[in-house]
Amino acid sequence: MDYAKDINGAVTAAPKQKAKAAAQKRRRIPNRLAAQERHLRSACRPPGVSPCGAAAYGFLKTRFLPHYTGQAIAGGTEKKDFYRSLKLLCEHYKIKPLDTTGFAYPYGKEVVLYEAGRLLNQTYPQHIEMEVLEHNGSFAVEATESCYTGNTLFYIPVLPLHYMMQDKKHRKSARLLLCVFSYLYHTANIPYYTEDSFLYWQYEMVSEWVQNDPDDWEQKDYYDYVSQLRAAQHYGETMLRRIWNTIHLDHFGEWLDSFQPHDDFDRQCQSIAQKFYQLWQDYPGTSIYRHADTSCLPDFEEDGCDDYDCITMEKYIGFVACTDGWLYENVQQSVNAYFNESVCKQEPVLKRCFDGQPQDTDTLDFECRLFPLLNELCYLLNGYDYGNERTTVPS
Repeated sequence: MDYAKDINGAVTAAPKQKAKAAAQKRRRIPNRLAAQERHLRSACRPPGVSPCGAAAYGFLKTRFLPHYTGQAIAGGTEKKDFYRSLKLLCEHYKIKPLDTTGFAYPYGKEVVLYEAGRLLNQTYPQHIEMEVLEHNGSFAVEATESCYTGNTLFYIPVLPLHYMMQDKKHRKSARLLLCVFSYLYHTANIPYYTEDSFLYWQYEMVSEWVQNDPDDWEQKDYYDYVSQLRAAQHYGETMLRRIWNTIHLDHFGEWLDSFQPHDDFDRQCQSIAQKFYQLWQDYPGTSIYRHADTSCLPDFEEDGCDDYDCITMEKYIGFVACTDGWLYENVQQSVNAYFNESVCKQEPVLKRCFDGQPQDTDTLDFECRLFPLLNELCYLLNGYDYGNERTTVPS
């Protein structure tokens, strides 16, 4: 049986298959892809009105009336006395709060006091609080006006004015500010740091701290600190003699009318001098202590009561040497440490009880104009560049 057969002859090649369509030519791959052209923005824009926001925002913008949990009072003289007194208050301050006479009492009282307080604080610069008082069965509204001073130290620097008077360019401007200083010292009774005052003892304490222990300081720092103390004492006494001279008050108006400013600094000095002069003419002889609140003063007859309990007005208002440098930083730290131990602060306060008696014409307009002017004066003096001369004292 044959398992294989020899096949002679060449092997026949398989037939080629023909393509149905011609193949495309190959293209060369570019070095980098070409940037695609961006689509143009549509001319359509979203509507100007945005969709409604979250419901919580509407809650925050809603103003609610006061809530009173007490029991309503059907009748009595309290409601009549209150609305009669409130009418006198509204006539005096010229406000028109919401009419709540138809509301249940005392809910209507709480509503109208809230609205009246809002209108008063929007209309007047001083802060006004109201309280209902009872005396011998009759009721009346008492308004307490206060000139809020915050945590500001109204410390007026003296050395900038001293060096300003040495500058021929601003000598006449310095004379106007010296008139302002004289008015604040003689008429407004603002204390001076080289005389017996709260600030005098602060400077004295820093001076003793430095001079009693000279070995505790670096030699260079010690001479620098002593020089600043000597400059504050020497030039402070020099400026006090000038301020003490009443010729500046006598010629204040005359020098102000004849003053011709030459630059922006002169115009600033003229503007602030005019404001102080107008304040002096409107309130001649008025002191900063005219409306000082005496109810916050400590009772020295009680046990354990001392002067630390109240920050009186002469402690945060006064003349100082300057408001920069090592000396002032230590004085300020000492003052702040003293104030941190106090429990209350004295401010100008005026109380009015609307019980049918005629009201006087007394206001806190003087204080509400004085404190912003003191801030403006301090800002002007602190911005005056007098170099490093404050540490030098003539031998």
